[in-house]
Amino acid sequence: LACQMLNKVVLNPGETLSYNDTVGERTTERGFQPAPAYSGTKLVDSIGGGVCQGSSTLYNCVLIADLEVTNRLCHGGTISYLPLGLDATVNWGTTDFCFRNSANFPIMLKAEVSDGYVRMKILGTDEKDYYVKLEARSWTEGKITYANSYMHKYSKETDELISTERIAHSVYYS
Repeated sequence: LACQMLNKVVLNPGETLSYNDTVGERTTERGFQPAPAYSGTKLVDSIGGGVCQGSSTLYNCVLIADLEVTNRLCHGGTISYLPLGLDATVNWGTTDFCFRNSANFPIMLKAEVSDGYVRMKILGTDEKDYYVKLEARSWTEGKITYANSYMHKYSKETDELISTERIAHSVYYS
């Protein structure tokens, strides 16, 4: 359902997307079903559980497109569908993932579920002379897992590394 709400959304330059505003409240009346979701650091069944797979996938697309992330938080506990540090949790009314189209042209989101996987793309005009690769490094100390995520920019012409930037420091509790 989250992918249906996100699919074909167009953002003009300077516009911001709120994941929660776009997907809307997760209720049974709107067709959302119970699934595991974090409540703090505990996994519980919650209506619309699993929508974070969409927000996290979109977060990675936004990073690779090098758009401006304006709001992102990691989960309270570890997740298994992406490297730690590359997730973006959402919760209706409290926690949102937001980004701004910082490109010079409109972009359109493509979102679907196929073969049991959430798949997303950001379509638009690419003016950059570089491409992005993401990296996440995690480590555990006692009952806390930490992760640093990095954006590496490489020249499209030479494949040489142009820059590396730490994009997030995430903390997960167990």
